[in-house]
Amino acid sequence: MSLARSPADSERGMSRGAFWLMLRRIAVFAGCVDMVYLLAFFALGMPVMALVNLLSASMYAAAYVLLGKRRNLPAVALMWTEVLGHAGACTVLLGWDSGTHYFLLVFLPAVAVSRSPRHAIAAMGFVLAVYLGLDALTQAVPVVYPLAPGPLMALRWLSITVVFVMFAYTARYYTQRVHEAEGRLYDLATTDTLSGLWNRRQFLQMAHAEIDRARRHHTPLVLVLADIDHFKRVNDQHGHDTGDRVIQHVAGLMRHQARTGDLIGRWGGEEFVMLLPMTDGDGALELSERMRASVEQIACQHGGVTVPVTMSLGVCEVLPGQSLDHAFKNADAALYTAKNAGRNQVCVAPLALPARPTAPQAARSTVEAQAHALPAA
Repeated sequence: MSLARSPADSERGMSRGAFWLMLRRIAVFAGCVDMVYLLAFFALGMPVMALVNLLSASMYAAAYVLLGKRRNLPAVALMWTEVLGHAGACTVLLGWDSGTHYFLLVFLPAVAVSRSPRHAIAAMGFVLAVYLGLDALTQAVPVVYPLAPGPLMALRWLSITVVFVMFAYTARYYTQRVHEAEGRLYDLATTDTLSGLWNRRQFLQMAHAEIDRARRHHTPLVLVLADIDHFKRVNDQHGHDTGDRVIQHVAGLMRHQARTGDLIGRWGGEEFVMLLPMTDGDGALELSERMRASVEQIACQHGGVTVPVTMSLGVCEVLPGQSLDHAFKNADAALYTAKNAGRNQVCVAPLALPARPTAPQAARSTVEAQAHALPAA
């Protein structure tokens, strides 16, 4: 049985984690609000109500600790008990006009995002029943602690303000989580998860847009294909984990050498692709050679093992009116020439530029001869 987690499982885990983090912050906020009410009730000469708020603040502190220990169900039960008991008691003791019944409404955002629609509907129905029951009860029984109009209005406004802030915070918090989730989904759809580079689909989409832009503005554009030399040997000798690390290592070096605006993607397996806007053949050759030298000089380290890596590259200038597919064929042919000439070098497709493979020097003449033998585009 596979224990691997799918992207959907990861998203659900992130969603639950965000929910519990939000609940923990609400526990802190609610506890602070209770302390404000405690001071207000002491100022009004109502010590019993002040002690009720002290008890509520203690319950939120306990819920905060439980959430930190991931004992989520007891924490949620404690918070439900506090809100229902506190809001209900204050509404009965102080009257409906105190506005303390509004605190029952803070359940609604948390309930609405429940993973189970059936549970969410049942919980919202319960809150509604309690709310209506409190309304009916306060109509039937006299106020135990009546307040003067001024303090009563101040208490009601305080309750409204606190609930307003909590609703605003909850809405803002979930909006941020939605934006973050959208960003993660975009990354999953456009980025190669192993190398962190653009995946093939996204690279092609961006490449077509760059080709159209280069045609409109008559600017140079170069396509480069790169391939890690003897990659199968790395997997066979050191294992696929080391092979994955080599791909990440090479991708990081290429990204470090690339300039702002250059497109780099993982084409598949151990092969990479680059599109270099506003770059002529000489500039592309220089950049490709820097990348090749960087890969050769900086060995990959993994699990205490040093893995030397080299890379071959094929460069093709995208000519005006040339399709991306045609450019890929030329770049692939140049890469094939570099591979046949001994690897660890850069070869330029001859119809874009004079064929000028670089390093090592001993293979230069062979590379030039094969590059000039490439078929015409």
